[in-house]
Amino acid sequence: MINVEHIVRNFSHKSSVMISMTATEMMPASVRGAVEAQIERLKQKLLRPVLESVSSTALAKEIAWAANEAAALAWLTVCPVLVLPTLLEEKICEAIRKWNKQQELRRR
Repeated sequence: MINVEHIVRNFSHKSSVMISMTATEMMPASVRGAVEAQIERLKQKLLRPVLESVSSTALAKEIAWAANEAAALAWLTVCPVLVLPTLLEEKICEAIRKWNKQQELRRR
């Protein structure tokens, strides 16, 4: 039996990837630069309060790395400015969980 939901999900995923790649590849350099600058400004704006609350330089570096990953992943979507806040939150939480686990293991 053919699962229609599976086919629709696969088609939808492939279409969104194709749209994303096409939109990025066809974007003029002047527009692309403006979008990249907008993403960077948003990333810095969202990241600033998080970094100010962290006392460890090493943890701040991990969080900044996670923010760069989030920005790179957001760029691959159709609307990176809308996706970035959620990706940033997820990546920062993941970095902090990893950091806490490493600290716990070091104390043993």
